[in-house]
Amino acid sequence: MVRSKFIRISKHIGIPIILIMIGYLINPFKLGFLFGYPLILVILSKQSFIKKNLDLDFLLLLVLSAVYALFYAFDPVQGTQSIIVYFIFPALFYLLGKYIWSRLGNTHALFVLLMIVGVIYSLSGLISVMMNIMENGFGQIDRSIPMFWSPSADGVAATIMGSFFVFNMCIPALLVYVPKKLNLLFRIAMIAIFILSILCVLRIGTRTQIAIFVITTLVSLIYIIPRQSLRRNTIMFIVFVGGVFFLIQNLSIDLNSDLLSAFADRMEGSNSNLASGGGRTQRWTKSLEYIFVKPLGWKVEEFGHSHNLWLDVLRVSGIIPFFLLIIFSVRSYINIKRATKIDKKEIYFNNQIRIYALGLFLLFMVEPIFEGMFSLFVVFCFLMGIVNKYRTERLKFT
Repeated sequence: MVRSKFIRISKHIGIPIILIMIGYLINPFKLGFLFGYPLILVILSKQSFIKKNLDLDFLLLLVLSAVYALFYAFDPVQGTQSIIVYFIFPALFYLLGKYIWSRLGNTHALFVLLMIVGVIYSLSGLISVMMNIMENGFGQIDRSIPMFWSPSADGVAATIMGSFFVFNMCIPALLVYVPKKLNLLFRIAMIAIFILSILCVLRIGTRTQIAIFVITTLVSLIYIIPRQSLRRNTIMFIVFVGGVFFLIQNLSIDLNSDLLSAFADRMEGSNSNLASGGGRTQRWTKSLEYIFVKPLGWKVEEFGHSHNLWLDVLRVSGIIPFFLLIIFSVRSYINIKRATKIDKKEIYFNNQIRIYALGLFLLFMVEPIFEGMFSLFVVFCFLMGIVNKYRTERLKFT
């Protein structure tokens, strides 16, 4: 059973740690950072573990976070509490990822845990959007939706709300190849979560999440097909064709339908140009020009958010964190590539870390992650902690 598997994983990691992680991922009333502090204390209490697991990526994250927090402190638009969060969370959640791997050390358990982490992270957005759909249907143009725990508050922007579904959009790519012993009920539950997430994505009209779903699925197929038997490929092909046929028969692609009201409104708007990423490419060009004009950053009032993780970090804190983040990102890509080549028999786990990283990087390319979606970057650091610990531990036995 899925529940018994999760309980076994929780016992290995520690049930209190799991419960605190759930609180952080759900982020109730925007107070999820309060759950982050006890997780940090858990890591800081493992002095011998810390000494063995400090590396260049940890140092990069620590310096990056310190400089970014320092610049943010001059204009703490999201509150002074965020200074501490920006400063300590990325590097120490990176260590938390390493700690989780050291407690489990099992790719099957990690595969299940990471999928559950992705679903839990989506719950706030999933519940909020589904409640909105049940109350008002799909025939709505307003894409901003309030969180379910504060229905009277102003709606959350669609770009932020859409970020909750980034892991769920990767579910089909992960289900292409799963461990044979993975419970059937778990697979069905993941499919159900994906279907609900697609409905939510259609409701808020986020093209980015649709693109993540399509791209990660195609990349997963390209990776998996040469690595599995003809029999499994044939079964996968039949299921895929059957699924496409079912969608064609039962899903209307008409932009005039209620289901696609939010998308239709975006297509008719002034910022609907797909080739320019909804106007993002102009902002990227402008931001790159500002590297030389204002290397220590500039105000958001200049021309708004850059809608890019790296360029928005440049805008807020200047070129030092910008280049540190680029170095960390490149190292992350290299480490993922190396990790997936160590044990080629671990097809499903190798595919998972590749797909999750791809989905996150696709989102990082088009959104200002540190402002409004910082917890997602923290989860990425957590994932990289797992990847690097997996890579270094497996290298010992090769």
